[in-house]
Amino acid sequence: MRHRKQSSLVRLPKRLSAVRTNKRLTAGVGAALLITGAATGTAVALTGNGSAPRTAAVAAAQAIARPSTDTANRSEQRAPLATQSADAAQAAAAAKAKADAQAKASAAAAAQAQARAAAAAKAQAAAAAQAKAQAQAKAQAAAAAQAKAQAAAAAQAKAAAAAKAQADAAAAAKAATAAATPTYSNDLSGWIAQAQAILAADGDHVPSADAITARAMTESSGNPNAINNWDSNAAAGTPSKGLMQTIDSTFATYALPGHTDIWNPVDNIVAAVRYANATYGAFENIAYTKSGY
Repeated sequence: MRHRKQSSLVRLPKRLSAVRTNKRLTAGVGAALLITGAATGTAVALTGNGSAPRTAAVAAAQAIARPSTDTANRSEQRAPLATQSADAAQAAAAAKAKADAQAKASAAAAAQAQARAAAAAKAQAAAAAQAKAQAQAKAQAAAAAQAKAQAAAAAQAKAAAAAKAQADAAAAAKAATAAATPTYSNDLSGWIAQAQAILAADGDHVPSADAITARAMTESSGNPNAINNWDSNAAAGTPSKGLMQTIDSTFATYALPGHTDIWNPVDNIVAAVRYANATYGAFENIAYTKSGY
């Protein structure tokens, strides 16, 4: 009996060591199974010797595996959420990029439209300014042409008026001259009347027409072409000539400028009257005598 007890005591450490080893193995396997079961959702039952230690090992394994299982479950739950969040973020980024691109395109289009509108407005303003300048230049040219035409018309009217005034003055002068210059008949009466007008204009004494007529009839019988070739004057080489029978030297002395033709009856009367006025005091003093003078 003592020998058996000693043998049992001898084997006790080995048994305890085996039990400890089995416990550790059981605990490790249980923990692994619990982790696996927790991850897969499968219940694991451990059987074998030493149920109390095994129960403790299972509990420990479950306690150890539970956080991993919870973490795995939460990871599995968060994975779709993370994917959804990433997709949503990517979609939001894409939408934002698209919106930014659209806004940029809209801004560019608006800027281009504004630039085109500004260019069109500038071109329209330039065209309007050019048209206005052309219209002003045309109006100024028309005004200048009109002013030139008016000035030319005024000058022409002035020249016409001056010409008319000159013509009217000439006509008036001619009419006055015609009125002042009477028409004389080409006979003794007409010659005497014209000679009287010339003498009066020169300021000489003018004898009556009867006195001149009487002397003319005595000298030449009223013939302006008469010549005396038989009296003393003729004998001396200077015959008496014309209506009033004057000699050349006497006629030259008493003739008036413009009246120097001895054969002209008017000029002959003028010279004879002036000679008698100077020699006898007045023509009438010898007008009615029958002797020569």
